[in-house]
Amino acid sequence: MKRSSRALLNRIFFAPMAAYAQSVTRFKEAATNLVESEAAKEMLLASRSILALKRLEKDVLVYRSLGDFEANGKLARVSYEAFRNNLHQVTAEVEPLLARLPQSKLKIELGNALASYRDGQFWWRQIDQPRVVNVSAPAATGNSHAPSDTAFLSTIAYTVAIHWRQANRYLRRAEQLMNGRVMLRSSTPGFSLTQTPQSHATFAPSASAR
Repeated sequence: MKRSSRALLNRIFFAPMAAYAQSVTRFKEAATNLVESEAAKEMLLASRSILALKRLEKDVLVYRSLGDFEANGKLARVSYEAFRNNLHQVTAEVEPLLARLPQSKLKIELGNALASYRDGQFWWRQIDQPRVVNVSAPAATGNSHAPSDTAFLSTIAYTVAIHWRQANRYLRRAEQLMNGRVMLRSSTPGFSLTQTPQSHATFAPSASAR
């Protein structure tokens, strides 16, 4: 009689509790897997964005100082036309990736890097020549310019160089943020990332710059 009573109690009270505990455990495991999956997806999107932006980084020249820029004078390793075409291709790749990323500092840094390359291309177009632009040789338009216009044109190359420098900083920050997330998550028990792809800068032209 006692045994049958215990069996009845188990069926009434303990069995449902055990089933509930198992369901909670399964729910927690599913939620953890979902979070890890979303994190892996975010890292993959960010990695693809960075790799695309690095193609633009290879096209341009980033100077550590105003003196280095004035000594060399070149804005890029490629022509304006080549950079413009590459920018259009990279923009078409990166914008959809950014649209799929959740709002975060990483997304902001990647967006700022792309915007800086766009701004640089806009100003470079103002002094476009059929060769790599040199700060010591402003573009000739065939028209005479007022002294104020000439002074303005002479500063455009510096503006472009500043945008390249900003893009480089934003891209470095994005890489640091992503690497930090990968390290943090890889140290979390049970986490695995199955696919892991590898304030503006300011300077003004000196009086001697032409």
